[in-house]
Amino acid sequence: MPMSPAARQRRRLCLALPAVVIAGTTGAIAHARPGPIDDANWEQLRGGYEVKLNLDLFGETSRPVVQARNGRYVTVAGTHGETPWRLEFVVTRFYKSDQLLVRTNLTSGDAVLAAPVRTITVGQRVVVRADDAMNVALLIKRV
Repeated sequence: MPMSPAARQRRRLCLALPAVVIAGTTGAIAHARPGPIDDANWEQLRGGYEVKLNLDLFGETSRPVVQARNGRYVTVAGTHGETPWRLEFVVTRFYKSDQLLVRTNLTSGDAVLAAPVRTITVGQRVVVRADDAMNVALLIKRV
């Protein structure tokens, strides 16, 4: 039985509609993916930070200021009497955000005294407390 022109057109439309939906969805997914990081964003990600330390170790206080690069470890070390201590930290910026991931590691000799990991915003203080005799605070600001 022959089909009328309207029925043929409706059949073609019903067959073509799924192909159009799949093609449109594929195109939308391709555009939704993040693009490569351009030079300006890369420089912002690699940025530097000024870290003001407040070291209160065994009753002695010092306040050094160190420069940190995004994703690079910084080490501050010294001794108190016969006891060596070492503070290592790394500041990592989340992509397109003012959120920072700060990993710290405070050791004395071979013993790890404290190793907190914090998510903060720029300008917020991170406290590393081992006990009453060893307190370290880091205030991180963008350079």
